[in-house]
Amino acid sequence: MAILDDMGAATRQKSISLPGVRAWSGLVLAVLGVSGTSTYMRLAGADPLVTAFWRLALSVLLLLPLQMWRRRNKVTIVGTRLRGYDDQGQHSSPVQADAGIHHASSAGMLQQLRLSPVTTLAGTFLAVHFALWVTSLSMTSVLSSLVFVTMSPLFVAVLDLILFRGRTSPLLWVAVGVATAGGVFIGVQSGTTANTGNLLALGGALAASLYLIVGRKASRDIDPVSYNVGAFGWAALLTGIACLAAGRPLLPLSGTAFLWLAVTALLGQTIGHGLINASLRSFQPQFVALMLLWEPILGSLLAFLVLGDRPGPAELVGGAVILAGLVVGIVSGRRSAGEGSVGQPL
Repeated sequence: MAILDDMGAATRQKSISLPGVRAWSGLVLAVLGVSGTSTYMRLAGADPLVTAFWRLALSVLLLLPLQMWRRRNKVTIVGTRLRGYDDQGQHSSPVQADAGIHHASSAGMLQQLRLSPVTTLAGTFLAVHFALWVTSLSMTSVLSSLVFVTMSPLFVAVLDLILFRGRTSPLLWVAVGVATAGGVFIGVQSGTTANTGNLLALGGALAASLYLIVGRKASRDIDPVSYNVGAFGWAALLTGIACLAAGRPLLPLSGTAFLWLAVTALLGQTIGHGLINASLRSFQPQFVALMLLWEPILGSLLAFLVLGDRPGPAELVGGAVILAGLVVGIVSGRRSAGEGSVGQPL
């Protein structure tokens, strides 16, 4: 319950500063990074769980050198301060530099060396998200999978209401009804296999919304690189265990499969999800989820151009209805926030 209380406080925290160019650039790059991953993973042609594992594991390997460099740089700076010099090498008071810095550094180092409850919780939700969503890509169209998995804004709003007793407006329930109607329309027009894939993607959306909410708390306490390494690493461990339990070997992989998995890890996970986590320092989870609505649009367009994945009329109409419902949900979130987050997009 303590973690939930902390996450609720972080979600409701006020901010009087507008996100800068750097924050906006990071969020745009995050959207572009994740939009092509569904196509890259299909091109890899590997088992869904194996794909999820390698996407996460390779991203951790890409981030580890950066984390080690940041840690070594931090130790160097703290050591310089303790010897009585500031960051530019100018002499300063060693007593003043010693006040609280050594303790903070030690705590930060320990936090980077071991997983915290927040990063393990986030990693668990992330593992569930990828296990469900990547599996759905082999059972339904890219457009349907992406539309359902990006329904996380509605889950974020509803979970905020349930877990944190956040304020809401009647528009939220209108949004839920509209998005549900779009989903039902797609379901009625689809076969059993496609509907199973759609439900898996919807479950992935629920897991992703929980991941975003937990990430909002973590972004206040842990630097993005350490958080990403912890969350991605834990998620990779869980998906690896799932692969072994299901009898799905992680190796060998063809050169083509490994190449596309590496591209997925770099663009989709390290850059895409990494910048999503970093953007939670400047934007509310609902707004991040709203920006991610570009993923089904850009992702399905890329899948059509590269894979020839052509969605049917029902998927196009139902997808448009779901996206309209999500936009209404975001509007309801902004109205509910009122003056609660001055200067910060919801």
